[in-house]
Amino acid sequence: MGRGGSMSAAGDRPPRFQRRIASAADRAEALDLLPPWLDLPVEIARALPDIWAAIDSAPIAQEAMLDLAQAPGQQMQAWGVTLGLRLGSVAEFALETAPAPGLSRRIYEALYRGTLTPMSDREIGLANARGELVLLNLQFSMRRSDLDEAYVHGVLNMANDTFRSAHAGFHLRAMYFEGGVLDAPYVTSAGFLPRPYAQHSVIAALPLQRQPMLYGLTREQAHGSLPGTSVRAIFDHHAPRFGLSASQRRLLLHALFDEPDAVLAERLGISPHGLKKLWRGIYERISDVAPDFFGDLAGDEDGKRGPEKRRQVLAYVRQRPEELRPWTS
Repeated sequence: MGRGGSMSAAGDRPPRFQRRIASAADRAEALDLLPPWLDLPVEIARALPDIWAAIDSAPIAQEAMLDLAQAPGQQMQAWGVTLGLRLGSVAEFALETAPAPGLSRRIYEALYRGTLTPMSDREIGLANARGELVLLNLQFSMRRSDLDEAYVHGVLNMANDTFRSAHAGFHLRAMYFEGGVLDAPYVTSAGFLPRPYAQHSVIAALPLQRQPMLYGLTREQAHGSLPGTSVRAIFDHHAPRFGLSASQRRLLLHALFDEPDAVLAERLGISPHGLKKLWRGIYERISDVAPDFFGDLAGDEDGKRGPEKRRQVLAYVRQRPEELRPWTS
């Protein structure tokens, strides 16, 4: 299938691309997409779903990228994982200078052995408010990667949308990305700049598909360039207005994907009554800070026009994603 060919992935069936907050089943399926350059020991590769779940307990959501037109077990088309790093870890792994190759592998090994733990909501909030938050995309891979296929271009479009939605709204110091040498065309087109490794000769001796490559962008580099790329976009930042709680922010993250209330309650592990209480708390908090936010709906004390309030809130946070991010001043 050439660049000008059909987007169809199987016969005449058109793709049904969808992205969503990752579930346990999505993480299990994502094991099929491990890139060869990651080169993980077998015991750590098997533990990845649990490691990813631990990372996802921090408020940087993992999103699964799917094609629902594919058969079950083959629907995952792309998978990426991002980790927030404390400045001590940034220094330890020499991220701001020239780290040794195999950065993601060493970080996964540290997470597996417990010598590195994901940042908490409060830690991310403090780093965010200080403009010191550093994010590392530990991996990104696609089920199919031939850039001559129009279908792969469709997956990349979805991946760029997913990247922006998952990373926008933070007050970033820098964003780094370890991928493969063969990933360079689409990683650099998204706005990342190649960064040097120490001991580069070690990489050159490997087969191309197993060669890792580090990319990154700092706040200074981003603000020194014009908007346009996916990575540049995530460095635009405003302080949040509403100061929503961690549970309120997590509800909004899930609600962005238009899941019904029953699914939201199940995903969040709360009762339907608890879900209604969370929504009510969001509306009350927003009204306290911005009394005119809901306009004529402001006096709706019995919640009869809750769906319209929800629509307004979700439209706002899609435009102002900083409200979804921890902020501890």
